[in-house]
Amino acid sequence: MQDIYGFPDIHDVPPVLRDILAKDKAERAVQVLTPEEATAFANWTRVSAEAETRWLAELSGDDGLLGFEPPALPDSAWILHAMYEDLRHPATPSNTESAAGTAGTGDEDDEDETDWAVPPKPHWQRLRWSELAERVGDPIVEEGSYPDRYQLYSCRTGTGRKPDNILWSNEGSLDWETWHQLIDALVEYSPDGPDTRCLVHFCRNMFYYHVPTVLTGRLGDAHDLYHHPDLRAYSPSNIWPVDRTWVTYTHYDLHGTKVAGPTPLIEALLDAPGLEALRLPWKP
Repeated sequence: MQDIYGFPDIHDVPPVLRDILAKDKAERAVQVLTPEEATAFANWTRVSAEAETRWLAELSGDDGLLGFEPPALPDSAWILHAMYEDLRHPATPSNTESAAGTAGTGDEDDEDETDWAVPPKPHWQRLRWSELAERVGDPIVEEGSYPDRYQLYSCRTGTGRKPDNILWSNEGSLDWETWHQLIDALVEYSPDGPDTRCLVHFCRNMFYYHVPTVLTGRLGDAHDLYHHPDLRAYSPSNIWPVDRTWVTYTHYDLHGTKVAGPTPLIEALLDAPGLEALRLPWKP
């Protein structure tokens, strides 16, 4: 059993997690939602994750711990999560994660990675993976690999250092800009446009109590999912319409999102000027 927030019955939780879960549930019980959060909460209904993802488990042959990766349906492409560069300051190598994206910029509140709910600040300029790959002399994605931006700043030198004036692509989550443009494209290529009924899956590895979450609602309302009180940290692991003609997949540990579906949709994503997408023949 789960309550409306998706928390399992306390008796179903391992004893070591019960105190943590009880405390979290108590904090949520007194939480006051903002108008945006209340709207997002009302627009999405929680449904059985086990029932709704069974077909994805069969399709992918996976348990969904990090999301379900679909095969091509019949086509697929990978959207690379956006990263940005601060051109006001020259890059200097950094050995520390904390320095990346902050050192030398004078903006203490800048983070290492992009945020799926917050647009980049005006002084951050989009840095394409292809541009960075050309700078360092490496492929955008190594053959046989998944999209992994760590390769772009460490594989050539072997030092693991990275410039500190780059806001790196998000790991395990789409960024704000890419999220909205992807939803726009999916709306355009779905039978009922923004009224298309869809489901979103957040993998169980996103929550410490390992409870997968599936919500159902209008595809047009997906733009505001980041206001949902449960979902502030990550974009969904999977999205799909009720007719299952396409599926998106954001792996918890990767820096790209796979979209599997009809070729016209895939080609539209590849051609979209605001997205950076590519086919990976070894990861169809």
